[in-house]
Amino acid sequence: MNFDWYYKKKSKKTIFAIWFFVIILSSILIYFRYNFVVYRSGFLMDRVDREVSLSGVITAEPSDFGFKKSLTVEIDEIRINGQEIFINPKSSDSMLLDFLSPRRYFDSQFRKNKVRVIASCGGCDFGQRIDFSGTLSLPKKTDDFDSNIFLLSRGIQFEIVNGRVNKIYNLDSVYKLESALYGFKNLFVEKIKTVLTNREEAALGAGILITGKGELSKKTLEDFKRAGLVHMVVLSGFNVSIVSEVIISLLSFLPKMIAGIFGSIGIVLFCIMVGGGATVIRSMIMSLIGVFAQVFDLKHSALQAVLVAGMLMIIQNPLIIIGDPSFQLSFACTLGLILLGNSAKHFFSFIPIKFGLREVVSSSVAVQIFSLPLLLKFSGAVSTYGIFANIIVVPLIPFAMLSVFFAGSVCFINQNLSMVFGLVSHFLLGYILFVAKYISEFDGAMVEIGKTSDLFIVCWYVIVIPPSFMLYNKFSGNTNNQKIRNITEDSHKKIHQD
Repeated sequence: MNFDWYYKKKSKKTIFAIWFFVIILSSILIYFRYNFVVYRSGFLMDRVDREVSLSGVITAEPSDFGFKKSLTVEIDEIRINGQEIFINPKSSDSMLLDFLSPRRYFDSQFRKNKVRVIASCGGCDFGQRIDFSGTLSLPKKTDDFDSNIFLLSRGIQFEIVNGRVNKIYNLDSVYKLESALYGFKNLFVEKIKTVLTNREEAALGAGILITGKGELSKKTLEDFKRAGLVHMVVLSGFNVSIVSEVIISLLSFLPKMIAGIFGSIGIVLFCIMVGGGATVIRSMIMSLIGVFAQVFDLKHSALQAVLVAGMLMIIQNPLIIIGDPSFQLSFACTLGLILLGNSAKHFFSFIPIKFGLREVVSSSVAVQIFSLPLLLKFSGAVSTYGIFANIIVVPLIPFAMLSVFFAGSVCFINQNLSMVFGLVSHFLLGYILFVAKYISEFDGAMVEIGKTSDLFIVCWYVIVIPPSFMLYNKFSGNTNNQKIRNITEDSHKKIHQD
């Protein structure tokens, strides 16, 4: 790909005009999408704090909420005096035209109505239609947490606490693919539990690979928080990055275009299977950009990819920038890793490169710098020994993931043979659990500082980002650009000489 145009002085105005147009267009799209996201159905608003009977489809995997289940239900019918009223309008009668219609994405009148239902429902599962009832309410805002913005950022406008599920129907045919992927994930987790008999090891193994922190006990989860290792058991871009690399490597024998298509499909299916949270989606977009660039021999940088991913996600849902902690932390950590991860190595030259120690230290410091104000905002405390814990644990995570993957996969074929990989997983996961527990018991492992304000967060990044970007250009960006310039100049000289 020819980058010569990029360095011509006369093209600077064109580049500025392109970026100006992109920013203006993005701002317009964000404005309309914001109005779309915050919209609540007037029909349902009139029934807040009243008993309602609703019908809809469960559009997310049910999660535990104490002794009950938390269900995200996309409602389409409400019953008033026994009469069913359809409240979810469509743009057209054609599913394809409805999908392509701009009204689906920008006209707030066509936003899907979602309700979080807290209810006892042992038989409820993703994709099933249910009839339920309860008192409709708006999510509450407290001094510690704004549940309203948090749920709105996930597309949920209302909630019913202590709801009652009256009837469960069969799986909706529209959700067959997602249901099959979730079913496979749950079966895979059961195989992991078969091989790893220790409950915490099985929960950790499944957590770092595919499920996140959901099955870890509160005590173990608290140990990981105090040790600064909780990011390991939160499904993040790290999982998607490893999976995407594995998929692309396995398909490397195919032609580039075919490998890119199947690789992209595999990445998307994996992200759907693990739940498609903000961190997963961000990493999925970055991975797909990387695959696209590789297929078409285009040059791209991780910085460009994360900025594009962030911009697309904010356009799609502007509330995630203020209401989704996982997106904020994921984006900040990734940006810190890109801007400071490589350049910080030059400040830790006294640390040996062997076993990747210098890279782990520099990456951990970079992530800590960029995530610190957000961690203080959410918890008001920081882990004192987080960097040390990451140094002795993070290098083993890929091996632990690989051993757990093989243990679960081989268990489908032969349970006895899977025990070989289970033994390796047992030692690796046991070591990680031991480190987390041991460090969490240190005096002062967690330092309470107090929750920070939004103003402090803005000031922190205003101070941190410019020098980080300068270091990035010095140790990463300018080097590559200079190489391109040198190649271009040499080729021009050769042409003139000929």
